[in-house]
Amino acid sequence: MPGRETGTPEVRSRRGRRRDLGGRPFPAIALEATGGPQEILQELRAWAEREAEDAIEWYLADKRRKRLGSRIVSVLTILLAVGGTLIPLASVISGGPPQGWGYVLLALAAGCKGFDHFFGMSSGWMRDITAAHALRGALNDFRMAWAAEHLRAAADGALDPAALERRLALLTSLVEAVQRQVESETAEWLSDFRATAQQLQDNVVLPPGERA
Repeated sequence: MPGRETGTPEVRSRRGRRRDLGGRPFPAIALEATGGPQEILQELRAWAEREAEDAIEWYLADKRRKRLGSRIVSVLTILLAVGGTLIPLASVISGGPPQGWGYVLLALAAGCKGFDHFFGMSSGWMRDITAAHALRGALNDFRMAWAAEHLRAAADGALDPAALERRLALLTSLVEAVQRQVESETAEWLSDFRATAQQLQDNVVLPPGERA
């Protein structure tokens, strides 16, 4: 019947743990052609919308996790940098011996900054929110176009082959939009990861005996 569940969400497991972004099973009714055109269209529409909503939910959840990590690392970086600057100044003002802890704190601050850069927390959550907004826009556009087609069919009084083709085209455009967005964000993440890994490798200082 229209609107029934045809698969299980892949974004979260039954215990609520976050999982990799996956796909839902394709509606069996569309493969077996056991229903009428209206019923098949409704099943395909529900499947396509849930695919888009799953992707949006995944990116928003990933954004929240990375944004929290980015903020924690940023706060630590600031505190360590301030502490590393104030400790030597306090030693000079008090007339005491130089304190090496200032350099340690500054090194830790640089390490926090490098950690954020290497693992892409700050850039990652911004990519996530961009992808989620793009997917939400595509889903809203699809729903508006689908509603317009529904009103047109209601006025005509029947679902003719041309109307059926238009609705199938809308479904195809939504599925392809979700796929393009996921592939684009994944390619961007992979490019950033490779560039960061190469930069880290280039910055590694080898002992003189191990250099080429």
